[in-house]
Amino acid sequence: MSIDIELGDDKAFSVAGIGTVTFQRESSPPLRLTDVFYVPGLKKNLVSVSCIEDKGFKVLFDDGWVLLYPKGSSALDSRVIGVRHGRMYRIVFEVAGALACMTSDKDLCELWHRRLGHLHHGALRLARELTTGIPDFSIEHDDVCRGCALGKYTKAPFPSSETSTTGILDLIHSDVSSRMSSPSLSGFEYYVLFIDDYSRKTWIYFMKTKDEVFKRFQEFKDLVENHSGKKVKVLRSDNGGEYTSKEFVDFCGREGIKRELNVPYNSQQNGVAERKNRTILGAARSMIHDQGVDVSPGSIG
Repeated sequence: MSIDIELGDDKAFSVAGIGTVTFQRESSPPLRLTDVFYVPGLKKNLVSVSCIEDKGFKVLFDDGWVLLYPKGSSALDSRVIGVRHGRMYRIVFEVAGALACMTSDKDLCELWHRRLGHLHHGALRLARELTTGIPDFSIEHDDVCRGCALGKYTKAPFPSSETSTTGILDLIHSDVSSRMSSPSLSGFEYYVLFIDDYSRKTWIYFMKTKDEVFKRFQEFKDLVENHSGKKVKVLRSDNGGEYTSKEFVDFCGREGIKRELNVPYNSQQNGVAERKNRTILGAARSMIHDQGVDVSPGSIG
């Protein structure tokens, strides 16, 4: 049986399917809507208040909020499901799981934003120009991505580095992640970064313990020097014990590598590595928050 939806301007759109959609909001029970119409012609997802009332709920619009509670109960048992934006009300729950129905360019943009590890929209535009396989869509970023808001929030930006290099391997920045609360499937709990100051090319090595940093640096040094024909000249890192062990210091002395160590508790002096570390952890946190994965505080970074 064919079903059409009529809008206020008398335009009619055909219903392509009927199903169930589950919405999830952090720290709130899921909101499950049944008999939901899938209408490809609509550019916005709409929720019918009358249909919610037919399901046995009361809807209360109060001071810019939309409250929902079962009929026969008190408004004290209500929960917020929407908030006012201009002259409209927007639902505050996110669709749980994968986005099954894409209805606009904006939805498609956000889907690829998530697929690429919550890549910021400027880089998403560049990625579409430089690669194949990403469909053509308009880049919109008026709305704040929930995953990015929770995963990339920082207290203040780090100042930019004043170091000026003239060639690759002149200066290598390095930083070690903090311990993850849960190891990976391969048993890794840390990673170490090596970043070339001139090219900003980054190498990442996963580790089970922090005392592997020296071994990973040796592997990194052999790799880049063999492929480039150049020598690592300066290594900049923090004052962590993994960088200041006697074998590490002696090795750099024999190889003629100058060491630059941060003043303790001033990680901003190694801003390049700190910002790269923040980028990696921000992407990981964004994906975790976006998918509603239940993780303990501090499990990432």
